Amino acid sequence: MIATMEVPQLTMVLTVLPGPDRKRRPAYYQYRMKFHSEHPETPGCVALWEVAGGREAYQISVEREESGRCKWHCTCADAVYRGELDERHRCKHVQALQVVSVA
Repeated sequence: MIATMEVPQLTMVLTVLPGPDRKRRPAYYQYRMKFHSEHPETPGCVALWEVAGGREAYQISVEREESGRCKWHCTCADAVYRGELDERHRCKHVQALQVVSVA
């Protein structure tokens, strides 16, 4: 008999990213999960993260579309202004979270 273990849900991540100053010196960024859907395979909000460490706090959400594709949203200025022009653009906050998280 093989015992199965549940993988614990990732609830907090600490990473180093280019900082918010002009020299982009490395800075710590903390991600805290605020919400995770009990049914992540269904359309709607899959997860919500709060990001701290930059000039202000941001939120990242992962939305599952009807097609099954996941769409990432961040409230930082880079994602809001550059992401509106190019849907493929990902801000540094989303890129870092995508490395460690599977929605």
